Amino acid sequence: MTRYLCISVTLLDPLFHGKRDEDAPEWPPSPMRLFQALVAGSCTGCRDAEWSEAKANAYRWLERRKPPIIIAPAARPAAGYTLFVPNNDSDTKFERHKRLTQKTLRPHRILNDGPATLHYLWDIAEDEWEQARPLAEVLEAEARHLTTLGWGIDQAVAQGRILNRSEVRALAGQRWQPWDVPLSSRSKLRVPKSGSLDDLERAYEAFRNRLSMKLPPGAREPRVFDTRVYLPVGTLPPRPHVAFELPEGVAFRVEDAARVAAMLRSLACQSAKEDEAGHGHTFPGGAEFYVAGHVKDRTDVTSARFSYLPLPSIGHEHADGMIRRLLVAEPFGGDGVHATWAQQRLRNGTLRDERGNERGILLDLRRRSSRRVVDLYVRESKCWHSVTPVVLPGFDDGKHVKAERLFLKAVAQAGIPIEAVESFTFRKAPFWPGATHPRHYFVPEYMRHFSRWHVAVHFREPIPGPLALGVGRHVGLGLFAARDGAGQQASS
Repeated sequence: MTRYLCISVTLLDPLFHGKRDEDAPEWPPSPMRLFQALVAGSCTGCRDAEWSEAKANAYRWLERRKPPIIIAPAARPAAGYTLFVPNNDSDTKFERHKRLTQKTLRPHRILNDGPATLHYLWDIAEDEWEQARPLAEVLEAEARHLTTLGWGIDQAVAQGRILNRSEVRALAGQRWQPWDVPLSSRSKLRVPKSGSLDDLERAYEAFRNRLSMKLPPGAREPRVFDTRVYLPVGTLPPRPHVAFELPEGVAFRVEDAARVAAMLRSLACQSAKEDEAGHGHTFPGGAEFYVAGHVKDRTDVTSARFSYLPLPSIGHEHADGMIRRLLVAEPFGGDGVHATWAQQRLRNGTLRDERGNERGILLDLRRRSSRRVVDLYVRESKCWHSVTPVVLPGFDDGKHVKAERLFLKAVAQAGIPIEAVESFTFRKAPFWPGATHPRHYFVPEYMRHFSRWHVAVHFREPIPGPLALGVGRHVGLGLFAARDGAGQQASS
């Protein structure tokens, strides 16, 4: 059973003044800010004499853990205002107004009517609980010494608890999930990492000796921390991908999407083996897993690997559904390194069928229509309709309720929170001109006993493509296109 170390912080004022890097207002408060506040509470005043190696070990254990989930109340930027505070060299000025300097504040206002409470959750697996328990209990006790979170005027009280999964689900607030992806700095929050505690002690000593002229600029600032993109649950980071087009006059039938995906995968596997033999590009888990998709256990359906997605031509009422473009995608939250490899290694590569016959060459996107078609698959949207059928992870026995459960399971297997789904609809008839009935599509042997449906799904927040769901999501089945604005013309 997974347990969670929960540090709950209640702000005593509805305004939060903390800022992230580049002087931008911060919400939610970063895990590093909480870490600093906890350490400060443990060492403030008479508690400095109570500091022990046991407490230091607990904080070092916390800094090594993966970044926490944050549950925070809703907040919005409040109107900025200006304060006038004494200048550091005010004793050299005679006039009072010259001894002041202005400071602009741009706080967040918490919208809750009740207590403004944030929760920071670090998960603890069952197999590490016995070793982690005494460390977590130390942090539970130390949390009550926290006095501020943010600026000195952001007074707060805190409580530490160990919660189970059901207790975590009952916590109120918006959930924020950490992602290790290369997004803009405005989306990133600081998180502690190994060495953060020792660095905070160094920064405090620098503050105590701040009158010394030997200290370099910035010596009093923390230096050892990481950053993570935090996004609300239901919002996904971009999915790195690379798209190719086939030469003029070369196309495949939409029903053969899985066969085309197999040819693309075979080309990628060949290139990856050549690179690994020459000690070139490396993949998480090795090329056999990440590129080829060879898993030891068929139940391993969530681990990160390439998806090979042939793109049928859609977008207007006369679209023929023929496959003229192909796409290779990393999982949601990928860093784009492997997609870049695919672009460089597969460009101008030759697709070959199972008999070794040449079936086409992968070219960079050149035709104007190609970019319009690809955009239908990769842009952000709330509303998505399947182009190739979703292969559910099981047989629904002709029962709609069971099909719904299986579809939600497929959503979770794709790394998308179930909470992100607002509604969905099943049907056998295609949603897009050029697509066809699910029974007409070729599917690999191991999927043929599973149920197949066309699905329209509506998310609570826009999510980026490419979107593919179901057992066949890595081989061109269960591919969705954005329905919003689908009336835009995208010729073949």
